Amino acid sequence: MKKIAILLVAAFALLGVNTSNAQSRTSYFMEGSYFRTEFNPALTPTRGYIMIPGLSGINLNLGTNFLSLDNFIYERNGQLVTALHSSVSAEEFIGNLPKNLKTTVGSNISLFGAGFYTKKMFWNFGANLRVDNNLVLSRNIFETVKSLGNGEHNLGSTGFNSNSYVEAYFGTSFPLLEWLTVGVKGKLLVGLANVNAEFTDLSLLLEEDIVRANLKGVWNANCPVIDNRILANGGDVNVADLLNTDPNYITQNFGNFGAAIDMGVEMRFLNKHLKVSAAVTDLGFIKWSSANHIGGEVTGGFEFTGVTVGAEGVNSDDIIRPTESNGEWLNYDKGLTKGEGYPTRLTCSINVGAEYNMLKNKIAFGLFSQTKVLNTSTGSVPYSEITASVNLRPMNWLSATVSHTLLNGNGAGVFGAAINFHPALFNFYLGVDFIDTNYVNAMAGTDQFFPIPRNAKSLNVYAGLAFNFARPKHLRPEKKAPRWK
Repeated sequence: MKKIAILLVAAFALLGVNTSNAQSRTSYFMEGSYFRTEFNPALTPTRGYIMIPGLSGINLNLGTNFLSLDNFIYERNGQLVTALHSSVSAEEFIGNLPKNLKTTVGSNISLFGAGFYTKKMFWNFGANLRVDNNLVLSRNIFETVKSLGNGEHNLGSTGFNSNSYVEAYFGTSFPLLEWLTVGVKGKLLVGLANVNAEFTDLSLLLEEDIVRANLKGVWNANCPVIDNRILANGGDVNVADLLNTDPNYITQNFGNFGAAIDMGVEMRFLNKHLKVSAAVTDLGFIKWSSANHIGGEVTGGFEFTGVTVGAEGVNSDDIIRPTESNGEWLNYDKGLTKGEGYPTRLTCSINVGAEYNMLKNKIAFGLFSQTKVLNTSTGSVPYSEITASVNLRPMNWLSATVSHTLLNGNGAGVFGAAINFHPALFNFYLGVDFIDTNYVNAMAGTDQFFPIPRNAKSLNVYAGLAFNFARPKHLRPEKKAPRWK
């Protein structure tokens, strides 16, 4: 049991490195939402708008392909047991996990923005603050946790990447043909922070009287408050010694800039009943300055030999302690060096949608595919999902959607929902993806109730409030002719 506890803490500590960029998939077919342009610049809202700084777009997202309760909790003889229970075979537990365990965590906050029409052309501009984190693990970690066999175990390589930046954008869309609309959005990027890490040696030694874990890897970071000039003097330097918050230094040495582009199309067939759209978004990079770039090595680990309790109390030398090889739990100040300037790619998305509407566009059925290319120090990893939705438009100022996202193990009972009010004066949107109706009571056996989702592996919340302009003429509903004509 001591070995199990130690291994669980170590594994989930690695997962806890990430705590959050994705748009709300459920909003893709909501015609009144101005968030649609983030998926595809050819998809425009029904009215112009002015954003409220900090309130018009708040998106928080957590997405994984493995981290759900059902992958770690099993039912046996009417009772719930963990995946480590002897009644759960290694094949059953590991067979439910993908080979590469992927996690993407991000946020997107609108700083300001506006959109407007000039005849049939739509224009929009604004700025967003974005944070994008990607983590890729090997399932060898959980294979080792499950087997717990004596000997040395390789837990596989791990890659982590984090980007924080501000994007200023300007976009337009227009009908190129009667059945075809094209859109493009250009972005200027200002890098705030970038961190990359690759752990090349993540191993575990299990013996009868000892558990020992070792960690070794490399990392690099870039941020305007890092001043790497001190490294030229040599000697022992800590990361904290390299932080420089002097505004003059930051303004004189800041050079983290980049650019990106979104491109999209929407095609309409069968008298506009069938709409097909496709786009590539966030196709771009940030060039990070050499003046703010540092790198180093990561080494560390722990060993555990049990606890000895005697007349004098607990022998603290026998409790969990750093490995004897390095004498440290975790050291990231080792081998600090100055780095050169380097580029990083954004997390590019390929978005494809198909919609069929009926009853004068009052109801529509949609299918939306999104593939993200996650960039980590171990390479680029694709991450795909498909969302099916039913979209209701009972009035020209009200839209509502219910959706279900397929792939990556999103089982039945996990759905998304969104509502959008967009009358003449304001535009309010609230959406949640991956609402799980399957849950267990974490307080089972007591008179208290605390539900925990069983199947959902992701969570995405998007909300916004903006002021609307008048609807352009070509998007206004047709008026009924007088009876006498």
